Amino acid sequence: MTINFKNKIFLVTGSTSGIGRQIAKQLLESQARVIITYGHNEKMVEETMKELSDYKENILLIKADLSNESDVNLMFDEINKKYDKLDGLVNCAAYDKVLAIEDLTVEEYRYELNVNVVARWQCIKNAIPLMKKSKYPRVVNIASRLGTRPLEDSLAYCTSEAATIMLTQCCALELAKYNIRVNTVSPSLTLTPLAMQSYTEDEIKATAEKNPSKRLGKTEDTANLVLFLLSDQADYINGENINVNGGILLK
Repeated sequence: MTINFKNKIFLVTGSTSGIGRQIAKQLLESQARVIITYGHNEKMVEETMKELSDYKENILLIKADLSNESDVNLMFDEINKKYDKLDGLVNCAAYDKVLAIEDLTVEEYRYELNVNVVARWQCIKNAIPLMKKSKYPRVVNIASRLGTRPLEDSLAYCTSEAATIMLTQCCALELAKYNIRVNTVSPSLTLTPLAMQSYTEDEIKATAEKNPSKRLGKTEDTANLVLFLLSDQADYINGENINVNGGILLK
């Protein structure tokens, strides 16, 4: 199935690494215009822009700390001035730090919830006026299998991803009157920089072995689904949490 996004405009947060970068790449390959955001990692920006150099005319690069309300507001001001509309938002930026409950501080917990929940909500809220100008407006929130399954030493991440799933459902219900479709995609462990920081090599191998598909997720696995949900062909899918995990939740 070929999806063409010519002249459509998409914002992909957290798009200088991992799943976010892959989503941005595939959107650009489908002739979309993509707003790529980053926080502080200039090296990742250089790598991303080098990889996507063939599409630089269709990229708007914005630096924004999504945990900062003012930065998010300024980001949308810039998008409004540049494009005056938005066809889709992919909330992919995330933060995860493995900590036992006893070691988790209030500051750490609040920061993780701020990045993984509050920032996603704020992006959706700011996107609404721009998305009302689109024929097929779409929001896709990237959560995790850990939004429905608990894991030791991951209290903050599990609760934030569970909150993201409910955030999606509330927004899908309330924004349907504007024809805005909102869905969640929940990958299992995927080989990304975030995953490599959070898990040991032995844990990664063990997780792959436990999966019925006998492998970990690839960024393309998630990106392929996200592009479908952003398309007009997914018009009757709304408020869903779709798992991309090779069957790991069956065990």
